[in-house]
Amino acid sequence: MATILANELETETGIKPHKGLLNKTGDLDKNDIIIDELPLDYSILDEIEYKYPENNAYYGYMTRGCIRKCSFCAVWKIEPKFNSYISLKNKIEKTKNEYGDQRNLLLLDNNVLASKKFPQIIEEIKESGFIKGAKFRDPNYLDIAVSNLEKGINNIAYINKSHEQLHYLLNKLKGEKQQELYNLLDEFNLLNIDISTKENILKIYPEIKDTFEQYRNKAPKLRYVDFNQGLDARLLTEEKMQLLSEIPIRPLRIAFDSMKYVDIYTQAIELAAKYKIRNLSNYLLYNEADKPEELYQRLRINIDLSEKYDLQIYSFPMKFHPINGKKFKDRTFLGEHWNRKFIRAIQTVLNATKGKIGKGESFFDKAFGKNLDEYFNILYMPETYILFRYFFEYSGRTDNWQTDFNSFDKSKKEKLKRIIETNEFLNPDTKDKSIIEFINKYYLTNRDEILKNPESSIFKEKVIYDKLVKKEDRRTQRQEK
Repeated sequence: MATILANELETETGIKPHKGLLNKTGDLDKNDIIIDELPLDYSILDEIEYKYPENNAYYGYMTRGCIRKCSFCAVWKIEPKFNSYISLKNKIEKTKNEYGDQRNLLLLDNNVLASKKFPQIIEEIKESGFIKGAKFRDPNYLDIAVSNLEKGINNIAYINKSHEQLHYLLNKLKGEKQQELYNLLDEFNLLNIDISTKENILKIYPEIKDTFEQYRNKAPKLRYVDFNQGLDARLLTEEKMQLLSEIPIRPLRIAFDSMKYVDIYTQAIELAAKYKIRNLSNYLLYNEADKPEELYQRLRINIDLSEKYDLQIYSFPMKFHPINGKKFKDRTFLGEHWNRKFIRAIQTVLNATKGKIGKGESFFDKAFGKNLDEYFNILYMPETYILFRYFFEYSGRTDNWQTDFNSFDKSKKEKLKRIIETNEFLNPDTKDKSIIEFINKYYLTNRDEILKNPESSIFKEKVIYDKLVKKEDRRTQRQEK
């Protein structure tokens, strides 16, 4: 933000922001430190209550910048100079020594395939312990936490970490041994994180360290490498795919932002299948220059490629929003070919699928439709009918909506569609009574009435339906057993 909205920030605050990276000496003060090259403080992840999903990984870059200048991207403005190789090996060793070995490698490069030193990058990844099939064993996290407490490194983080590991051990023990540890933790006020202290952790550590070593998790786990920002399909040659297959990459992330890249994208997926890279993740930009049908087409292509090559391709549709210019403050931005209702419908489907679309034709057909006609039908459907799809189908309301929707003649149906596309249903812009009645009947029920209003008939009906579903689920589980 400081780079791409520098003028706006200065106008609003009077503060002159620093633009770009902190990648040279003297960026913030008069010392010789290059801030961008400093090793990361991994202890921060234990300082906070939130458990970050990728909390057991080395983070870093092996390139910076990008050779592209995509209209929807800020990288070329923030990192205008492409740096084709940054060694990571020393940082990995430093992290291992200070914070313990990490299971995975998460790289934040924006276009690593643009580097002419890509083979060297892959070789260094392998030398750092990330060769295909590599296994990882958890280090002794309690030892690391206690060691850093003794050194006075981030007491808050390592009190949290020690407390977590002590309770991990408490849950692993059984019977008399468990009771003995419980009594010890109780005696030193270590049962509750809020009153746990560094001093008491250090006091009990000698007494329990051998037990912890005996019971801690030592099972080997596969390691993974994730180029988290994705790879450029336009640069994915067979030689590069072969190199990628030599490291435990999971998932392989490739963007599919436009149908004009369909052949290039398909070729990249076919190369992945050839070199037995089966787990893929896919970004799909929508609401920029694309048309609504193109999002469906790209999603369908992923489903078909998954089936054809026995792959796991997870698609993540990502809504475009301007990052500068006059529109950047307008969170209701609409692309040229999109409308408010279609955006809401896509977001509602994604809400139900937790933002991703996985393998499985039947699942996809239900979520987005078997074809473009069904897809557009879903886009025009009332939002609650999309969100609570099975309930509204079970109650017969979906069929009723469909029948009434199709009963309008061509001219009137087009007028109705234009009104639905605005996503404004309280005061529809029409005097046609049949359209107003249709809108009032189907589009004014909101999710709160279904979920939070015990007085409404539809709430009561949904409660009965949910009980029937749970009963059916229990019966299915018994039959499977």
